[in-house]
Amino acid sequence: MHRVAYPIATLLILAASASWSKSQNLRIEIVGDGLSETIVITDPEILGLFNIWNGPGVVARGPDGMPYPPAHLDLNESDGRFVDWPRGMATERPSGLQRLEVTFVVGAPGRPDVEGSYVVAYEVDSRDSSGFVYLPMWTNDLIRHGVEGNWFHATGRWNEAIAPVVASHTGVLRAPSERENLSCVVGHGSLRVDGVVEFTLVDEHGAKTSRWRYGPGSERYDEVRDHIGDVERGEETEISCWPPRS
Repeated sequence: MHRVAYPIATLLILAASASWSKSQNLRIEIVGDGLSETIVITDPEILGLFNIWNGPGVVARGPDGMPYPPAHLDLNESDGRFVDWPRGMATERPSGLQRLEVTFVVGAPGRPDVEGSYVVAYEVDSRDSSGFVYLPMWTNDLIRHGVEGNWFHATGRWNEAIAPVVASHTGVLRAPSERENLSCVVGHGSLRVDGVVEFTLVDEHGAKTSRWRYGPGSERYDEVRDHIGDVERGEETEISCWPPRS
């Protein structure tokens, strides 16, 4: 894997995360399979249950300045989580689930005119209202957990709060196209004739942020190759935040 980017980008991400770490949810927006329009959740009782500032990479410190044990692994701690961190990655999940794109819109502390966003995929199993959360690999600069690119179990609290809202807005489900209604795009890429995957990431304004290259045999090559989907060698394609459907 080869990445071309300026080192200061990492510092900017860290600075941004620190300055936003006390931000609160302004709303939760949901689009996806079976929804004819965007669900916008503004109910303060629901918004108050969840926040993005938990999980691997989030460090809480005590009065002595020493870090606490990882709070996201504490079974008795909820800390606003919607990912069931103690259960670990969801290595298996049913196929054909309703896929949704969930965006947490948060407000910058002391700046009511500034908004940030954090996006995940949420798949719902309508048979028991359980669900799974996917953390995308190349977006969400507000916070990086270091485990992006994987599916996790959603918490019971998240399923209980969100699944009924989704069900009440869902029409007749049909077999969706590969990435229907899911708008999270991170850039454009191509598969070279020698099998190397190359792509350029862009920000929300379309400006280039970094270039990546994965060669056959390199770390995560197979995962990235599967992620970009069915693309012919020498062809360029749009890269979604989301992996192919199971």
